[in-house]
Amino acid sequence: MKKLIFSATFTAAFGFLSVIAIILLYLSLSDIANHEADLVLEWYIAGICIIILSAFTISTFVTLGFLLRYIRICESYK
Repeated sequence: MKKLIFSATFTAAFGFLSVIAIILLYLSLSDIANHEADLVLEWYIAGICIIILSAFTISTFVTLGFLLRYIRICESYK
């Protein structure tokens, strides 16, 4: 149960970060598409945003696994 609560909290925090990451990813990719000068920072931001979104996806699947295991355990006691 503690793993599920921790994982859900962790996933919620990454969900909030993912919303911010999507906004920053959109802004950095629009600068890249417009051929702005010196795009190094925009590429770094895009890479960090992809890492955050990937971590959120993995965290979601791990939390789902914990949830399904918890439901299975609760049903076995009935």
